Amino acid sequence: MYTLTHEGENVGHSKLERGDPSIHAVSGIFNNMGGAIALAAWIQSIGGIEDEGVLFIELDKNFSLLDEAGKTVEFQGGNLISVPGDDEAFLDITGVSDEDYKVYFADHITAMDNG
Repeated sequence: MYTLTHEGENVGHSKLERGDPSIHAVSGIFNNMGGAIALAAWIQSIGGIEDEGVLFIELDKNFSLLDEAGKTVEFQGGNLISVPGDDEAFLDITGVSDEDYKVYFADHITAMDNG
């Protein structure tokens, strides 16, 4: 389980169960206190964008991704997405360093190699 923080505060968690090793990207269902409706309101409050009922924000330097031990997983960008009408939320991370991808997402590499 990976934790997303914003300015040091816990936003929520994701298993980041899907990935594309060819572009060092991972994504997954995002879980937070209050669900997708609360997340949508929070995203909007920090400058997120609404597009046809979907709210999202690009991850910048104020966001950090932490592993289960609290160690930072380096990444270049991504999006936090809330779909309150469907009560769903997602986290997409791009540009994970090659080293971190091999350490944290080896199962994605194996799945691609075997698929």
